[in-house]
Amino acid sequence: MIDPGPRVVLVPDLGEDLARAMARLEESLLILRAAEEDGAVLPGPLSGGAALGALRRLWQALAPTQGRRAAAAWHAGRLYSPGRDELVPLRLVDIDPIDVATLSAAAAVLGRSLIAGCLPDEGRTDGSPIDRGPIDRGPINGGPIDGGAVREALEPDGAELVAVAAGISGLLDLADTGDTILLRERLAAAGLGADVVLTPVEERAYRATTDRFNAMWPRP
Repeated sequence: MIDPGPRVVLVPDLGEDLARAMARLEESLLILRAAEEDGAVLPGPLSGGAALGALRRLWQALAPTQGRRAAAAWHAGRLYSPGRDELVPLRLVDIDPIDVATLSAAAAVLGRSLIAGCLPDEGRTDGSPIDRGPIDRGPINGGPIDGGAVREALEPDGAELVAVAAGISGLLDLADTGDTILLRERLAAAGLGADVVLTPVEERAYRATTDRFNAMWPRP
């Protein structure tokens, strides 16, 4: 595969939400990595710590754009509507598309694991898990995933963790439109950490873009 190199993308400043989500996902990937070191066989995006490494590199790039870390890194410029209402800030960040693709593939594998039923059976009277055995096969080594390892990594909120992984990759892989290009160029021209007052045209682009972000990462 030819490395396309870094890509500059827009990301919303989600405060501490993204940090907490990535920490929880990292914990699950660490469990899978440890299981692999103990002999479990995992498919491509989960094997060899691929997804874990991708997640950590993405967070290294994203951290200075989020919440208190943005303030500490002097990235915390404010964003205002034409009427001077403060908006959720958007930041510019360089990310590696291969890391995003790896995380997206990992989310897909974990999602298939849930569908295959490798999580505890909530209907069991004693609450104990049912190990349904191998649930997938690695594309390289052909071995079955250790169902117990995947179950442990995803407990207790497997569906939420899969959604987090998919949401992070979705935020970072949002297709470019005229709206995103307009906003990216405006923020780049303003400079790192600068406050920006949007024009009416830019505000419409902002609303359209944040609607797309919200579809990937719903905010309370």
